[in-house]
Amino acid sequence: MEKRLVGEQVDLHPTHQDDLAFLLQLWNDGEVMSYVGYPQGLGIDEQGMEAWFTRLGVDRGVDREHWIVKDEQGERIGEAFYKVEQEYCDYRAENMVHVDIKLAKRFWKQGYAADALRTLTQHLFNNLGIETIVVSPNLANKAALKLYRYLGFKPENQFQVEETQMGHRVWALHKSKPL
Repeated sequence: MEKRLVGEQVDLHPTHQDDLAFLLQLWNDGEVMSYVGYPQGLGIDEQGMEAWFTRLGVDRGVDREHWIVKDEQGERIGEAFYKVEQEYCDYRAENMVHVDIKLAKRFWKQGYAADALRTLTQHLFNNLGIETIVVSPNLANKAALKLYRYLGFKPENQFQVEETQMGHRVWALHKSKPL
């Protein structure tokens, strides 16, 4: 299991069983999940969360990790994860991971997402030998696009998610162009 990652404003703690109630609330929040195609939330229940956590445990540390993002007071404010990919939405690169981050709405626009993502990318580049990090924000998510641009990600290919008909774009950050 991955270690705790420490940023300036946030800490990322490996997700544990006692974090599932927080994730259940986060994933069922329509405002948080709207840009990934679930404007009413994911609709997952406690049994679904348990099944997800069990699946995470199988591959954890092999090709993925999941963290709970906590603020300076130790309050859970969001989630972050990575998954090793050889190809992601028709984008290919050596030693690549796909990352994602979500924060509860009351923690938006306070610098937490930038700090969490910066902390995660530094860990991936410096400790895991990752060369390329990709994200795939919804094109309507202006705050996410601004964040990725600010952190040095560059836009690559555009695609549409069949299930949601939402437009997305792969953005990449390369180790040769660090934060």
